[in-house]
Amino acid sequence: MPEIRLVVFRLKGAQYAAPIERVREILKPVRFIRMPRAAEWIRGLFNLRGRVLPLIDTAARLGLKRENEFAPKARVVVVDAGGEEVGLVVDEVLEVMHCDSSAVQAPENVMEAPREAFLDGVLDLEGRLVLVLALDSLMAGASEAAAARKP
Repeated sequence: MPEIRLVVFRLKGAQYAAPIERVREILKPVRFIRMPRAAEWIRGLFNLRGRVLPLIDTAARLGLKRENEFAPKARVVVVDAGGEEVGLVVDEVLEVMHCDSSAVQAPENVMEAPREAFLDGVLDLEGRLVLVLALDSLMAGASEAAAARKP
């Protein structure tokens, strides 16, 4: 079986992962501007070396409790999601993990919709659960949501 590499991060006490080939870089918290009438899960926009990218409150996007402040070890994980680069706010980046692709279990019956659509799979590593995010689904509509909505 082919090996996969994942960037593992913590978010609200749980562990999540993104395929390393989709991760462009990891930053300390960035300065951003809020967008009026943007979706709740859009923190705002930030400038990354001349490119303006949406900053996603990953917890809010997953339906978890939204925080107004960054966690003490927070990072912004810049990922390619559906051909667009976006910044995901996470509580802490933990590691780069190598595992066999057969270790990733299908997400069916693990979480109820719509969060299930945000998962590519679940890793059970000797009782340690890691949820592998489906970045394209998670970020569907990020650019549109970052733009001001009509009243």
